Amino acid sequence: MKLKHNALHQWQKDHNKRVAEFHNIHANQLANGENGTSWLAKIERFVYLKGNALLQKMK
Repeated sequence: MKLKHNALHQWQKDHNKRVAEFHNIHANQLANGENGTSWLAKIERFVYLKGNALLQKMK
C-alpha cells in the first residue's frame, strides 16, 4: 500500500512562514523584557528566562 503525500498549498507555506516570524519576534521580545507588564506576561518572561538559563547551563 503506497501512501500519497500531497505537498502543502502555497497559503499553508505562507502561513507557516508568518507563524515562524511571529515566534522569532516574540522570543526576542521575551529575551529583552518587552512583552508587557501584565501578570501573564511576567510569568511567561520568568519561564522563558529560567528555561533559557537552564539550556545555556546544559550546553
